[in-house]
Amino acid sequence: STRGVNQDGSHQLSLTPTLFWYDNTHIVRTVHYRDFIFNPVFKMVARGGFVEDKLSPIIKRSCERLGLEDGHAKFGCYILDDHSGDVFTGHLDGGSYNTAGLHVKKNASERR
Repeated sequence: STRGVNQDGSHQLSLTPTLFWYDNTHIVRTVHYRDFIFNPVFKMVARGGFVEDKLSPIIKRSCERLGLEDGHAKFGCYILDDHSGDVFTGHLDGGSYNTAGLHVKKNASERR
């Protein structure tokens, strides 16, 4: 059988918590944006601000402080996993996940 597809033809889907608010196609309730993400009381993202850039560090700090389950719950950002084995998302160049040493090495090789 095909990965992620049950014998009866139904598809196995699950939500995988993520510490990042991706700008990929997503579903979210308007009330969540209005009353939580853009709420000036919480001072997370100003109206018109770039949500992905501002919110991801806040999610990460919340999870570091409260643990994954409690720290993540109020943000509700997940990736829909179809269990196909395909990669969800990623940075081709390692993005901010490379160490400082790897960035220096990469920059040096690009200058050659």
